[in-house]
Amino acid sequence: MATAPRMMGVGVATDYMADQATGRAGHWQAPTLREITADGAQLLITRIGPDEVVRVPLNTPRQTWRWLWKDALTRVAPFLLVAGLWARFSRDGLGALGLRRDGWLGDIALGVAIGMPFAQIAAVFRRLVAPGYHLPTGADHALQTTYYFGLNAPAEEFVWRGIVQTLVIRGLRRVPGMRRVAGPLGWASVAAGFGAFHRLGGWSWRSIAGVTFAGGLFGALFALPKRKSILPAIIVHGFATAGFLNWGDAAQHAHKMRQLRPRV
Repeated sequence: MATAPRMMGVGVATDYMADQATGRAGHWQAPTLREITADGAQLLITRIGPDEVVRVPLNTPRQTWRWLWKDALTRVAPFLLVAGLWARFSRDGLGALGLRRDGWLGDIALGVAIGMPFAQIAAVFRRLVAPGYHLPTGADHALQTTYYFGLNAPAEEFVWRGIVQTLVIRGLRRVPGMRRVAGPLGWASVAAGFGAFHRLGGWSWRSIAGVTFAGGLFGALFALPKRKSILPAIIVHGFATAGFLNWGDAAQHAHKMRQLRPRV
């Protein structure tokens, strides 16, 4: 995980005491600065009081690209390849993955309606399980958000819900005496498998518990409606991932600054 911000004094407490005496200071306000370290890392420097500053590591597109291209080649691309082959050799084509031509406006509306609050929940959960962070720059926000919505979420949903969940439920229905519980059991087992899969990426068990819960929501969005559209699950997945891995860092920073800024 990213390192937590560091604080150090700047030694100008005298001016602050003068403001206290005259009652002029309310909420300390000061511009932020950027600093580049010897190894090329960027820090955001924010003065939160006359005698205290906060240095926060920044995450830039260059740093994100170091892991993104590897993740795209070793995980996302194979997922998309499997999904493409599944659709190619299935008699239902793209419909076998849950991609439908009808009702897509309603699917988008449903995904956004559920995804936006779920992203906020994911951001709060991130602060609880991983309090350290790097603050993303605006360009890094754009890069990571595009990746999570445009590639990561579709690839994972096509495979985990469109293929795996469909096959598991279909297989359980063929087992004598299992037909009535095939749907819930298949949904739960795939959600658990989806969560456990993230252990390969070194995620903590508390984080995996959250991912498992999120996988259950994605699976329910795909399994419960009769029309079986994958689009709502993809959209909510994108919101959840961006909220946890990217927007959550910005939320942590805002929360930390609210805690640290002194008030007179």
